[in-house]
Amino acid sequence: MGNISDEIIKQSADMGWANFPCSFCKHYMGGCACSKGVFIAFAGANLSMCSFQDKGKACPHCGRYI
Repeated sequence: MGNISDEIIKQSADMGWANFPCSFCKHYMGGCACSKGVFIAFAGANLSMCSFQDKGKACPHCGRYI
């Protein structure tokens, strides 16, 4: 496990919405918050290797994945 600087560099590689599965994950709380405690450096970060990904179903009222 590295430090925060190492993790930011890792998440900066090949960043983009295609590699940001958080937006469809039911643990994603918006911004840089994850209910599983995963460090999200910034929106759009490369988190394609996250082991906590759990695709949720979109809420018809707010659009958030639950």
